[in-house]
Amino acid sequence: MFEIIIVGSVDARRTEAEIADGSGNTVAIVYEDLNGWHTEFIDPQINQSSPSFSALIAKAREKLSHYVNRRGGNVPSELRTRGALSLWLMAKDDGTMRGK
Repeated sequence: MFEIIIVGSVDARRTEAEIADGSGNTVAIVYEDLNGWHTEFIDPQINQSSPSFSALIAKAREKLSHYVNRRGGNVPSELRTRGALSLWLMAKDDGTMRGK
């Protein structure tokens, strides 16, 4: 059983979907930058080619697609704190931050 956790990664300056296993350990990170979509596999034991894990990655991308600043480009100059940048990364296309 896996879960998708959306986070605003201030250090990487992007919004990421962390895929965690049933123990809460991150096994993969999905994100988009100016070069397209990427998946970083943290746990080498994960079957990257399994149809169910591929579907999970597709679901993570779909969730991330609603975060308007997910690529982290053109950060406003007035965002001077880590907290402000994190909130900016978590802005969604429906005008909310991380959810309703």
